[in-house]
Amino acid sequence: MNRKNKFWDITNRPSTKTKLQILRKCFDVWITIWNKQNWIDNELYVIDLFAGRGKYLDNQKEVSGSPLIFLEVIFNKIEKLKTKNHKIKIFLVEKAKINFKELKNNLEDFISKNRELKEIVSVIYFNSDCNEAIENIIKDLKNTTKAPCFIFIDPTGLQIKKETLEKIVELKNPKDILLNYILEGVRRTSGVLKKKVNSEKNLTIRDLKTVETLKEFIGDDENLINLNDREMLGYYVKIFTSNGLKVVGYDMKYSDRNDILYYLLFASRKLSITNIVKDIFSKQKEEMLGTTLFGGKEFYKKEIFSVSFNEFSIIERKSLLYKTEVEYGDWTINHIIGCKHGCKFPCYAMMMAKKFGWVKNYEDWRRPRITKNYFDILEKEIPKYKNQIDFVHLCFMTDPFMYDIERGTLIEPIKETTLNIIERLNKDGIKVTTLTKGIYPEDLLDYKRFSRKNEHGITLVSLNEDFKKEFEPFSSPYKDRIASLKKLADNGLNTWVSMEPYPTPDLDKTAENIEETLEQISFVKKIIFGKLNYRRLFENTTMYNMKWRNNVEFYEEMVKKLIDFCKKRNIVYHIKLGTPMSMKNTINIFKEQKDVRK
Repeated sequence: MNRKNKFWDITNRPSTKTKLQILRKCFDVWITIWNKQNWIDNELYVIDLFAGRGKYLDNQKEVSGSPLIFLEVIFNKIEKLKTKNHKIKIFLVEKAKINFKELKNNLEDFISKNRELKEIVSVIYFNSDCNEAIENIIKDLKNTTKAPCFIFIDPTGLQIKKETLEKIVELKNPKDILLNYILEGVRRTSGVLKKKVNSEKNLTIRDLKTVETLKEFIGDDENLINLNDREMLGYYVKIFTSNGLKVVGYDMKYSDRNDILYYLLFASRKLSITNIVKDIFSKQKEEMLGTTLFGGKEFYKKEIFSVSFNEFSIIERKSLLYKTEVEYGDWTINHIIGCKHGCKFPCYAMMMAKKFGWVKNYEDWRRPRITKNYFDILEKEIPKYKNQIDFVHLCFMTDPFMYDIERGTLIEPIKETTLNIIERLNKDGIKVTTLTKGIYPEDLLDYKRFSRKNEHGITLVSLNEDFKKEFEPFSSPYKDRIASLKKLADNGLNTWVSMEPYPTPDLDKTAENIEETLEQISFVKKIIFGKLNYRRLFENTTMYNMKWRNNVEFYEEMVKKLIDFCKKRNIVYHIKLGTPMSMKNTINIFKEQKDVRK
């Protein structure tokens, strides 16, 4: 095999050169960011589903393809990676046998010349179709939120099936995906499908295979052939966005005409990461096209294709910060309307939302609306109210870290919005308290981003799964909720628990065993306790045909046990007004930094 045939020649293919430059920059950022995180496992993953031969020719000089780019970036940062004891598994898939042979030769040659790589890198090769290899790759991954994964997908057309992409985006791993969406290939394939619809007789065997390829991706919905380029792109993008990923896209044009050749799509759960990549894209545009009369990088940045999570409705608000009347509160923000947890105590927040016409019914309440313009509002309101605020609570009318029980994860757009709000408040020295029936993200351990004065709490009124199934059907599992809070406490953050509304044995047969619940949260610094309003339960639900009872004796017994427990463990507590043995002098439990016990 001569030199020219051994490697693909990209001398006259600026699009490929641009793609490789972007890949190198994105992967470099990815490695740098994850190597700074102390909470992740030591194993990181890189997946290249169309690895090719590993090298190209450019003006008769050998240049690195994607697999070698990964190794080169890793090698340049090897000392820092070794310091953190990181290990990197690289999965390379190449279907063509001749390409696969050259791929292995090129990578083994590079590793042999840079032996240090063997200490932290292992390469697993697959000489097969990516749609078949993906199952074996997934089996070899730690499918956990602590094992980051970088995925590069560079097909020549529709060689990757929709179900393969879905398997990738459904992984629990933090995923950053770079996908080359070949617009030309999609157009051609869609064109053949249109041809099929119009006339079966004009199709060649190759045409029939092309039709099957498209059907494998979009299914049998032939209405999709009428979509324009942007709409078809949106169909692909939805695979990412419906799983909570944000997407930005670099539009690469033909060198000789003003038409899109491909979109290089980057998908990530973190808005901060997609913003970094957006910056990379815009710089690349400026390098290629130069500074315009309208500006340089910032001009191109506005043109970058960008799509976020679209499962939830977006609303605009006129204000966010307000002083609450809740007895232990100060100021608060409710940046979401609705709550996917759908608790059935009944929920006071849902009743108020229905009263004011914000939601129609229970099902509507469980479809959260996220405030789109929250940052702009805070930029105006924080300077205005800053001197009046002791702390801001998130949230009294919704949940700041909402859990998706079907996916077993936090709802990413809500989490990111909440984290951004906390960060913005902390920037001006404003303490934040949070309360959730979801789980806490480990992002909060970033002390450079968030204040250590913040106080994070969970609602926990039982450990009984039967009670949870009936009254908190869609909230996070108790054990996960507690574990996420303990993780924060173990890392030096302030934690607390709201034991409200605490049920009686009529609703939870284990309610008398409050000691068991308290033992599970003995690590927290503060506890707030409040009784369940049985009158409200009776008036607002048909679930129970019972007379309202005051249950004074039961609650007095529970409060005594709680106070005794807290005193022994030096835990600060507040018994809510209206509950037997309530305490007015502990109302300011979050304002005062002194012992507020009786």
